[in-house]
Amino acid sequence: MKKALVIMAVLAMAAAAQAEVILNWAFLNSNIVSQSADTTNANLDSGSPLNDMIRGAGAGSSIGASSFRTLGFQNNGINVANTDFFQFSLSAAAGYELSLTSITGAFVGTGSFSTNLGVDHQWAYSFDDSSYTLIGTAVNRVGNGSSTFDFSGTAALQNVADTSTVYLRYYATGQTSTGGWGFASAGIQVDGTVAPSAIPEPATMGLLGLGALAMVLRRRMRK
Repeated sequence: MKKALVIMAVLAMAAAAQAEVILNWAFLNSNIVSQSADTTNANLDSGSPLNDMIRGAGAGSSIGASSFRTLGFQNNGINVANTDFFQFSLSAAAGYELSLTSITGAFVGTGSFSTNLGVDHQWAYSFDDSSYTLIGTAVNRVGNGSSTFDFSGTAALQNVADTSTVYLRYYATGQTSTGGWGFASAGIQVDGTVAPSAIPEPATMGLLGLGALAMVLRRRMRK
């Protein structure tokens, strides 16, 4: 009976941990300097600058209608040292852990920036807002439209403790040196899970198993 209850509990927790939209932005104005997320998972920490889309020093705001874009993106490749980027940060509330699955965004810009070979764009992560690591490989986008970036294979972004803040930066490089590129009005969504962190760590479970085994052996010796 106890084993059945344990199995049911594990299955219930697995079902609860299915990826869902945990952050979402829609951009309905022009010349947006920064914007808070429109949808935020209830188990994420709140309070600016968390869950705010902001800009690097080299990615000033643009008058492009209903978008979050810049003329700052260039054609000099993707490098975490570049200052032309968009950024947001998030962290799990106390008692929860954060796992990131993907980001899907709608993109828009000038035709010349994304023509021919298109735009290469990529995200990077950090836990101190200083040292950034690129995630996977760059995704190519020719013309306006949507792109999805897969984070599920990035171990550092899975089961992030509530004591850590995740910083994410978006970089892009296109066909001109004057940008004209960014998020369209449909914006972006971040998929992942924010699940209770009450499950014991493997080391703790191992110790519990050894303790149970010792109790069984002790009872057998008494018999």
